Amino acid sequence: MEQKTVFRYFTIPQYQQEEAFLISMHRNGWKLTGITFPGFYHFDKCEPQKVAYRLDYNQEGMKNKAEYVQIFSDCGWEYLFDFVGYSYFRKKDGDGQEPEEIFCDDSSRLDMMKRVLKGRMPPLIALFLCVLLPQLAANVLGYGGGGLIQDICSITFLVLALSYLALFGILAYQFYQYEKKLSPEKTGVAYKYWGISLLLLFLALCIGIFFYFSKRSVYSVYERTDNFTVEAGQLNKSVSATYRLRKGDTITAHHDYSGGELSIRIGEEGQKPIFLGNSYHKIEDFTIKIQKDGHYKIECSGRGAKGTIRFAIQQQ
Repeated sequence: MEQKTVFRYFTIPQYQQEEAFLISMHRNGWKLTGITFPGFYHFDKCEPQKVAYRLDYNQEGMKNKAEYVQIFSDCGWEYLFDFVGYSYFRKKDGDGQEPEEIFCDDSSRLDMMKRVLKGRMPPLIALFLCVLLPQLAANVLGYGGGGLIQDICSITFLVLALSYLALFGILAYQFYQYEKKLSPEKTGVAYKYWGISLLLLFLALCIGIFFYFSKRSVYSVYERTDNFTVEAGQLNKSVSATYRLRKGDTITAHHDYSGGELSIRIGEEGQKPIFLGNSYHKIEDFTIKIQKDGHYKIECSGRGAKGTIRFAIQQQ
């Protein structure tokens, strides 16, 4: 086998672990030829060698790519390719004990991490604030068509939003470890990352509270022999009442709708309903005359529904 592909995933601060992985592969006779998203590393068979791999992230330098690459070439580094903003370099290691480096000190390494942070985080934060949170709010509050698909979307966007916050938390912790390792004497590092962690925890708590309160039901049901009334501050479930009716009896509904989605179904169990409607198609006041004797179930199903619906039962 002359080629092989290996999957590995490295977070932003783990570029040194990625370098170590590539060095190990080359020493075992596999040289890097390319990477494809999300983390498939492609290698060709080669002679085992002691080779250094280094990564750099410099968007300003890449604006003048020829000059940028030439600077590294003058120092003996072979430019390989770019992947998700990183530039990959390779160089045969010397006989000395110290491995080849492209950064002269810890300050330079920290500066690169800051460039990565400025380049990578704004798009992720924009996606979180401008896409995930609005979509979560829209689906949870009942905008989007309703039904099972919207319930699935609500859960999906909730999981994605919390996953993003968890990702931000993991990255913050890794950056804290990295910065502490490079600058152990620097004061205030822990306080900065504790502040970030508390902010992320606060956001996750707010999202959880919002999801819980938007999904709970606050309503009252009044059931009598001649009347069935549902008063909903927020209805996210189904409520029903069943009446024994005869041919010629009538059901008259009056609906004061003020928000959310409300579906109404009237009919015998297991039979085609004699009335079926929802507030997205505007439920007007209506009167239904019963055509045959039976037990008729009046069912109201809500998704953030607000308002009052009254059913007057008039029996002959």
